[in-house]
Amino acid sequence: MARKKKLPEAEYRLRVFPVRNERNTKPAVAVVVETTKEFVSFHYEVLIADRIVGNTITLKILGLHTPMSVMPGVGPARAFRVYEHGLGTIAIVIYSPDGDQNVYKLAMRSSSIDVIEAPSRPFILFSPQPVRLPE
Repeated sequence: MARKKKLPEAEYRLRVFPVRNERNTKPAVAVVVETTKEFVSFHYEVLIADRIVGNTITLKILGLHTPMSVMPGVGPARAFRVYEHGLGTIAIVIYSPDGDQNVYKLAMRSSSIDVIEAPSRPFILFSPQPVRLPE
């Protein structure tokens, strides 16, 4: 009997949740990319390149970075962006450092995000759970 090949565990988590833009009260969406692994010595940052065209947000994970401050801390490596975006459908395209691609299609509501379409074998897991954003 052939052994089933175990799928690799996701290394990243994509958090998407609605936020209010403090400057002009327009609807906005927070997009957070974080590692599933928690670090116990330092706070690392996830380096990302981003682009938004129409209703598509494209993110490329470039790798991890050690911030200038060497304050110890516990938690996942994290990057975030806030985009002004009204209600409706958006697509988030994410590229891993290895070039793999995941696409999530999401329905934005004023107080929640619903997944319309998700990849079958993601390297990045989706979560609508908000996290506290840095000031």
